[in-house]
Parts: sequence; C-alpha cells; structure tokens
Amino acid sequence: MVVNPLITAKGVSYTYPDGSLGVEKIDLEIFPNERIGIIGPNGSGKSTLIFLLSALLKPTNGEIRIFGLKPDKKNVESIRRRIGVVFQNPDDFLFNPTVKDELLYVPRQLEMDEEEMQRLLREYSHTFKLGEILQKPPFRLSGGEKKKVEIASVLIYRPEVIFLDEPTANVDRQTRKVILEMMKNYAGTIVITSHELEMIRELCRRVIVMSKGRIVADMEIDELDERMLEEVDVF
Repeated sequence: MVVNPLITAKGVSYTYPDGSLGVEKIDLEIFPNERIGIIGPNGSGKSTLIFLLSALLKPTNGEIRIFGLKPDKKNVESIRRRIGVVFQNPDDFLFNPTVKDELLYVPRQLEMDEEEMQRLLREYSHTFKLGEILQKPPFRLSGGEKKKVEIASVLIYRPEVIFLDEPTANVDRQTRKVILEMMKNYAGTIVITSHELEMIRELCRRVIVMSKGRIVADMEIDELDERMLEEVDVF
C-alpha cells in the first residue's frame, strides 16, 4: 500500500526581510507517524525549516504542501489546527491571563464540548504536574514551568503533527523527564530540533543534518556517525 507524505517541500528557500538566508533548496517528505530529529549548528536553518513546514512562514521560493494542500489564506487556519508547534522560547507562545486559560485556549477556539475540555484539562494538568499553578499568570512561572505549559497547551488539542524546537533547552532534570516521556507516548508525527544527540538517538528513527541553510544528510539514525557530525560542526 502506498503511503502519501503528510508534508512535502520541493525546492524551498526562505530569505528573511533583512536579506539573511534562512534555508535554501530544501527537498523533503515527512510521512505519518515518523519520528524525525533535525540537527545542525546554530544558524543552520533548523528553526526556519520547521516554521516553513508548519505554515508559520511562507517560502520565498519553492512549494510546501501540508496534508496535500498548498497553504493559502483560505486553508491555512484549518491546516494549523492539525499541527502543533513548540517554540524554543515559551515567551513567544504564552499570552493568556492564566495557565488554565492557556491550556483551554485552542480547545475553545475549536469549540470542543465543555465536558471534554474539562477532562483534557484534568488529564494534562496531572501529566505535566500543573495543578498548583493553573490560576497563575504564565509570566510568573519558572522557565521549566513555562515549557511544560507550552507543550501541554499544544498537546491538549491533539494535533496530528507536532514540531518541537529545542524542547529540553534550559529545563531542569525533572521537566526534561516529563517532556521525554510525553514525546515517547505521543501518537502522531514528531519533528524535533535539538542539540542533544542522546535525545535524538533515543526518540527518533530518522535524522536530518543541516548546515548553512541546506540539508546535507537525511538518513536512518543508526547510519549517523561522529565523523559526519564533525564535518558540519553540529555540536
């Protein structure tokens, strides 16, 4: 049986308004239920790539299709409701008055049943140990708490694909453990950028290596060797 990709990129490039290169000539396919790690040095285009693949950015050149659709003004909102993005800095994501409001924001936009929303609130509050901070404003939280709230706020509406940009950066050991457990149990497609090669090896079967805005390798994780990492100065 032929399995169609969820997301495709063909000849995709992106240049920022200041003229700096984001990514260049990207060809990529992402299939259902894949676990993909994206690695590369700072400035290699990892974050730009996931913003393009999640329809948060529009390519300067080339074409991206998500769920078979080319994102445009008519369909981009319906596409984004099926995708979750976890930003490297939670402050770029969190904006509601309380943690509870943050968790329920997208479910309310999707007009979920009230009983179902409350069930999900209890479930994710328990999973991420957020019960004691539900009434707190996000700006008063620690870095680790903000990261947990951000991820829970994405997972609670059950997207089919989730992109995570450095999900364990600057978090404590306990928060890292919760995040790793979540990623292991997530039922959809995951794409992760990270400088933690150990985590990528643990969670992903496929790895994409980036350098200077381009994909320089796309392989099974078992094929990745230290010599290649040294050649592109990944870590």
